[in-house]
Amino acid sequence: MKWLAAILAAVIAVYAVYALNFPSYSYRYRLEISLSVEDRVHTGSSVIEVRWSCGPKLAGLAQCSSSLGGQATVIELGPRGVVVATLYTGENVSPVPDGAINATWLCANAFGNRSTTEDLPKLPHLVGRRELSSNNFPRLVWFSNPADPKSARKVTVENIAKVLDPSARFTKAYVEITRDPIVVDIAKKLPWYPALLEAQKGKLIISEPGKFQLIYNMLVGENTT
Repeated sequence: MKWLAAILAAVIAVYAVYALNFPSYSYRYRLEISLSVEDRVHTGSSVIEVRWSCGPKLAGLAQCSSSLGGQATVIELGPRGVVVATLYTGENVSPVPDGAINATWLCANAFGNRSTTEDLPKLPHLVGRRELSSNNFPRLVWFSNPADPKSARKVTVENIAKVLDPSARFTKAYVEITRDPIVVDIAKKLPWYPALLEAQKGKLIISEPGKFQLIYNMLVGENTT
């Protein structure tokens, strides 16, 4: 059985070398947002997974890329439609003009982690909960008619009362590190999502500057299985 032990040791060594040169870091968090309209509080939450994959360091530098799992957070407002906190901003410029933040950075920002090469190894060790500040908030999209994607309209913390209802205000918004399972049921809330996914997945979709466009991974992360 010595040969079996030798093979096992070799496999472990190869894996160790691979993990050292191609490290990955992941964590999950729950995003929960509450919106009050006419003194009635509506709450939505979802579990989001952020994964970073890195290559070997060359000349002191390492190339890292991120991907997202999970789905956007949907706040159902009854006859007023839904407000969705999307995973991605849908913008192809940086910084985003209205300050919206991708889910990749949202939780890390709240914990003071910059998601730099030096800070990435700390991400899987985050614990606890942090409130979101107005300058660290996801892209918000209001669908006055959840069955019609053309009813989509960007909103912000600052203009939600002007756009949706004079009484509208966000009462709570936080991220919390979790190991809860990812649930994807957005097609029940936005029935046109499967058609959007079929039309766009596998294609390069780029939004024109200054033009708002729905992209499938704004609603369900590309790393969702």
